[in-house]
Amino acid sequence: MSLERIVAAGIALADRHGLEAVSIRRIAAELGSSPMALYHYVASKRDLLNLILDALNADFVWPAARFTDWRSTLSHFARESRRSLKRHPWASALRTADPEYGPECIRTLECLLAELSEFGLGMRTATRALGVLFVFVNGFVAAETAHAGMRRSKTGRRAANRPRFSSAVLATGKFPNVTRFLAMEAELPDDDGFERALNWILDGIDADLAAHVRTATAKRQIANKRKAPKHEPSQFAHGG
Repeated sequence: MSLERIVAAGIALADRHGLEAVSIRRIAAELGSSPMALYHYVASKRDLLNLILDALNADFVWPAARFTDWRSTLSHFARESRRSLKRHPWASALRTADPEYGPECIRTLECLLAELSEFGLGMRTATRALGVLFVFVNGFVAAETAHAGMRRSKTGRRAANRPRFSSAVLATGKFPNVTRFLAMEAELPDDDGFERALNWILDGIDADLAAHVRTATAKRQIANKRKAPKHEPSQFAHGG
């Protein structure tokens, strides 16, 4: 028995049956042991879940080449987060449940913040950008997971869930824009959609940074004008 085996068993259990299936008792059964034996390694279920999440953070892959700017850094963070969440969709619930930062999480975050700082992003701006991408990736992967589940559902079940009520409402002709929207071919949550949305977000961050630079520059110019010494008119200016 080891802590690594316990954590690995917890991840495998969550992958098969969802996060709600993870418990000290269930993992002990998976490992052919007793709950009391596991408590020798893990003090509580909360500690177990924190360890599981930190093990997932250890899978964060860094590129062979160095990042070239803050945009490439944030792009890699978003893509790696998506890759990990697609493998373990249940991890989203752990990440949003105010977990305790483990060593792997701290190491990854430190490296990201250091890279972003090197490219001129202050601490507040960097953490805001990472937070926005965190929310985006979690939402996008949730849509991907839901869509995959819908594709696996049976045709008969889909037919039983046809939106009769909304169809009747739209048939009144009072909602032409919604009707046209629903008639459009649905955009699937795929790689192209992810990259397009990611670029929109990064473009927005870029525009916000540029706006802050313009504002700061304007404020400095105004402050410099106020500090500039005022020249008194010469007593000989009008011929005395």
